[in-house]
Amino acid sequence: MLASPSFFDCNTHIGCPSKPQPNEFTDKATLLAEWDRLGIAAGLTYHVWAQEWCPEEGNQKLLAEIADEPRLFPLFVALPGATREMPPPEDLANTIREAHGAVRLFPVEHSFRFAPWCSGDLLAALEAAGVPVEIDIAQTSWDEIAQVLAAFPRLHVIVLNVYYRIDRLIYPLWEKHATLHVESHSYQTHRGIEAVCERFGPDRIVFGTDLPVHEGGGAIAQIQYAEIGDDAKAAIASGTMRGLLGLDGPAGGCS
Repeated sequence: MLASPSFFDCNTHIGCPSKPQPNEFTDKATLLAEWDRLGIAAGLTYHVWAQEWCPEEGNQKLLAEIADEPRLFPLFVALPGATREMPPPEDLANTIREAHGAVRLFPVEHSFRFAPWCSGDLLAALEAAGVPVEIDIAQTSWDEIAQVLAAFPRLHVIVLNVYYRIDRLIYPLWEKHATLHVESHSYQTHRGIEAVCERFGPDRIVFGTDLPVHEGGGAIAQIQYAEIGDDAKAAIASGTMRGLLGLDGPAGGCS
């Protein structure tokens, strides 16, 4: 089985939300303790202030909180550049790349669209800087994702919090776009991980837990017990995401 320290979590947050759920922790110390319990080495996190209040202030709060913690990498919440509520897209993208971070978008909550006509300036800057974008499927649509992938062919898009019946939607996109990825914890199609590895390769799936909203043990088990080779498990668990962030080389293939 895969050694657990190789896991890199692409989907977590810290900070106290306006409506916390029972047993939902809010601080980085508890997140790190939970990672230790699960055997997760490092990962990305955003601050809920950036989601629920102000993206720019929330991002600065995040940077202050994780500055002394090398296991935590920043997941910046961003907005399109037209309203000038954030630094210019090119400056923002370069800052994120230098921090080995990624971007999380909330178009529905923040009243914009993921489509190129609205977010194109931001997406172009992120593509040029090599910054991956994470977006919850509830915040966009498959049609918008298809438009973005066609308009920005070098932009890596990671779709979060999907559901088990997405293959007829995502397979046609995977046939055309190698830069489309799905986060693992909610992709619960029976033998889905095995099928994706065989058809497209393990780099189409990246590991995430959605801590602290969901418990992380199930996400670990999905990868540990998938009937794929160790190289493929390593790619899903950490290799692909670390490669996208510029932390090390690209992930290996299925075996």
